Amino acid sequence: MSDKTNAAIAAEQQAAATEESSAAQQTEALPAATLEELEEFDLGSVADQETPRFRITDDRCADWAVRKIAEERAEYDRLKELADQQVAAITEKMEAAKRRLENGTSYLTSCLAEYFRTVPHKTTKTTEKYRLLSGTLTLKKGGTKATPDDAKLVPWLKANGFGDYVKTEESAKWGELKKGLTFVGSVATITETGEIVEGITVTEQPDIFKVDL
Repeated sequence: MSDKTNAAIAAEQQAAATEESSAAQQTEALPAATLEELEEFDLGSVADQETPRFRITDDRCADWAVRKIAEERAEYDRLKELADQQVAAITEKMEAAKRRLENGTSYLTSCLAEYFRTVPHKTTKTTEKYRLLSGTLTLKKGGTKATPDDAKLVPWLKANGFGDYVKTEESAKWGELKKGLTFVGSVATITETGEIVEGITVTEQPDIFKVDL
């Protein structure tokens, strides 16, 4: 081992010894607490990661500290149990309030839907609306939803002379193709020729009634 390495190790040992000595001196500089002073000490005043303010120097004080830790843990456990009980009670109340909201609004919405059918209302291609002072009754028409299955649709388009509707990445030009389709039940056909198109799933969408506030 070189002299340089020995010197470095000696320097590290000296630095560690100096640090330990300094820490010991700082600890000894702290005032020794009496039992009476400890009993008056408020643990709630201790900040996070705060360094000690005093030294414990005898068994009576050490025993007090142990008992105090046990008391603090017991107090925390008591408060935690109380908090858990209150959280459970609040959660139960919120769930009951949610059920009331869902059940009540669902009931009133169904009543309004029945009323909606008895009054004249503004109708467009996709919606029907009836305005009130506090909100608008809206019926969104479900219509027909067609979902392309490219695995089947693309080969069919290619084989039947409709390759122009196929994207270069092998997916149907659905937006354009859909304009030339007619949907009858669960079947999609080419409007001009009546040919049945494979690879398209046709489902009827339900009407949606809602109350806009």
